[in-house]
Formats: sequence, structure tokens, C-alpha cells
Amino acid sequence: MSTSDLLVTPAQRDRAVEILKEMYADGRLDHMEFDLRLEKALKARTRAELNSTFDGLVARPVPTFAPAAFTRPAPIQRYQGDGRGMGTVAHWLGYPTFFVGPAIVVATTGQKNPAVRRHAVEALNFQLTAFGAFAALGILTGFTHGFLGFLFPILGILWFLLTGIGGLATAATGKFRYPFTLRLIK
Repeated sequence: MSTSDLLVTPAQRDRAVEILKEMYADGRLDHMEFDLRLEKALKARTRAELNSTFDGLVARPVPTFAPAAFTRPAPIQRYQGDGRGMGTVAHWLGYPTFFVGPAIVVATTGQKNPAVRRHAVEALNFQLTAFGAFAALGILTGFTHGFLGFLFPILGILWFLLTGIGGLATAATGKFRYPFTLRLIK
């Protein structure tokens, strides 16, 4: 008995369907041909029948069996929520961590949820802009021998209020953009 006469397992059949879906998504099959080949793959009893679903598509038989070590990793779960809760956390992490907290949210939760990423990137851009403003004011204060030092409390209060408003507005409406912000991170 040859290997082409062996019966296929449901896992092999599922793998063949997955490969056909990929070929359809790549545009290698039109809708009608995809349906015909899909039906043929689902009805296949032997490996020869299963391999015949790929006739004309590839030069050699498609391996429908893939060991666990070579299978594709599961796709990253994408959340459909508006991200208001974690977005608020990203804005308010600016208080204790300045720009580090929003950057961590962008790098972790922001990879899974585009809404959280949008809020975290906005918070990160604001915190980086505020950091730059404080640094620039410090340099200017040094050049003016302390004359501009009175602007530090004003800038600090403005930073404190806008960070709080950003978190509250995100929690309430889910949409907020800081004024006077350089959008360095996209």
C-alpha cells in the first residue's frame, strides 16, 4: 500500500482547507474555483484525493500534515473595545512615570488593541512634548541666570491639568487630543 492510499485525518483535511483559504486570499483562486476545491478537500478520503485538490496550483503535493513545531503561531487576539479604560490608565501613568508609563502601554497592550494604542500614543506624545518644554525652559532659565524660573510652576500646573483632563476625557468619551503637542510618535 502506498502513502497516497492512506486515509486522511480531520487535521489534515483542516490543514488543506487552511491552505486553500490562503491561496484564495492571495488571489490565486477565484471564488467559484475556491468553492469547488474546498468541497473536494472536504470530501477527500485518501491522501491522493486530498492532494488532487491542489492540481494545477503547485508543482508538487502540498504537505497537509505539519508537525506541531512547524505550525503557524496563533494569531494575536485583537480586542474590539474602544480602549477607554486602558487609555485612561495610559494618560494617568504620566503622573508617576512621565513618558515611560505611556511608552510601556504602547509597547504592551497597544500591540493588541488599536484603540488603546491610539490613546497611549497621544499620551506619550504629550509627555514627550512636556519633557522637551521643561528641558528647554531649564536651559533658557540657565542662560537668563534664573530670570525665566517663574515659568516652571506655570508649566507644571499646565502639565498636571492637561494630563488629568486627558485621562478624564478618554474615560468619558474615548476621544481626546492634547493641544500644543508635537506628534513625534505615530
